[in-house]
Amino acid sequence: MRKQILITLIAIVLLPNLADAQRWKRFRRQIIGGVGVTNFLGDLGGGSGIGRDFIWDLDFQATRPSMMIGYRYQFNSYLFGRANLQWGILKSDDNFTTESFRSKRNLRFRTGYFELDAMVEFYLIQNARGNLYRLRGVRGRRGLKMDIYIYGGVGLMYFNPKGLDQSGQWVKLQPLGTEGQGLPGEPDKYNRLAFTIPYGIGIGKSIDRYWGINIEFTMRQTFTDYIDDVSGDYYGRQNLYNARLAEGVGRNEAARIAVLSDPSFSLGGNSSQQDKLQSADALESAGYDRNDLVGQQRGDPSDNDALMTGMVTISRKIVKRRRSRPKF
Repeated sequence: MRKQILITLIAIVLLPNLADAQRWKRFRRQIIGGVGVTNFLGDLGGGSGIGRDFIWDLDFQATRPSMMIGYRYQFNSYLFGRANLQWGILKSDDNFTTESFRSKRNLRFRTGYFELDAMVEFYLIQNARGNLYRLRGVRGRRGLKMDIYIYGGVGLMYFNPKGLDQSGQWVKLQPLGTEGQGLPGEPDKYNRLAFTIPYGIGIGKSIDRYWGINIEFTMRQTFTDYIDDVSGDYYGRQNLYNARLAEGVGRNEAARIAVLSDPSFSLGGNSSQQDKLQSADALESAGYDRNDLVGQQRGDPSDNDALMTGMVTISRKIVKRRRSRPKF
């Protein structure tokens, strides 16, 4: 008799949990889509003081749009796997900062980027839902009714920085070798593919059995310092101009490349006047051929670029249908 009572009590405790376990297995796959914003943390622009690492140099003027699609798979009650494809725009401009050195440097860039990443999510707090069918008079479990989770993983990013030339055109910077890359005795041109480490925190809320909404804040640390085309020292406008002439590049194009590498205010005049300098003759008369910054710091190669994203996502569970017919 006692044994039967014990078995009955164990069944009362375990059967609902077993039912829950079977339930989440039917809903373990999800499709995700989201929109948000991204902000670049690199060598250009930044806050109003001397450049600082991490988020302390954040400049809200550089915030640009971002979006993603993804797939989530539930391994157990607390652990999920996830794959994302994200697109966004990154931009930064030395005119955004009031810090004297960076403002006078007068560099700017923008780039679209794509990132493919794989991450693991760990749920610290899970949404405690009521009974499955909301039966009248039946009270389910109560809780915070939200998910709180952390995540991290690895990714691969493609970027292609562009700079604004004197005619107002956005020009791809990597082929130009603005720090002398690709010239004799200098490093090779940088790769426009870079590995990343994305990590962050998310808060989620179930709308119903199938739909959910999440807010996620993600930091992406990259393994490159060239997303903004800036990392090392000045090669020198005159040096770069002469090197491009030696390669057979025309005078006007060589001058344009030289100024893109160093549009600092030492060129003469202010930024609005510089934007009107479009020919080699005009640039020469303004003093573009000076080499007074050769070897001086242009960027900080000791600190790789990073970016932050804030995203609102919508997820839709893919239901695994139960088989209702025998299989022959």
